[in-house]
Amino acid sequence: MTETRQNLVVHLAGAAQPLNIALDRAEAEALVEQLADLLKKGASRLLTTADGGRFAINFAHVATAHVESGRGDSNAYGAPSRATGFGG
Repeated sequence: MTETRQNLVVHLAGAAQPLNIALDRAEAEALVEQLADLLKKGASRLLTTADGGRFAINFAHVATAHVESGRGDSNAYGAPSRATGFGG
C-alpha cells in the first residue's frame, strides 16, 4: 500500500509550475498552523523534509502555498525515494 505523505505545494511568483516538497510529519502539522502568518509576513523558514533533509524557503517570493495530504510522491523534493538534493 502506498504511504500517505504531507507535501508543501509552493507557487512562486513568476514561476509556471509549483514546487512540491515532501515534509516530515511533525513539520507539516506545525506548518499548517503557521503558514498563513509566514505568507503574510514574508518570513523565511527552514523546513525538515520527509527524508530528514533541510529546505530553506523565503515566503516573500511565494504567491500562494498549501499543505496537502497525498500518496507518496517520488518527484517531490525531500521524498525518501528521491535522490539527494535536486538530482533526479
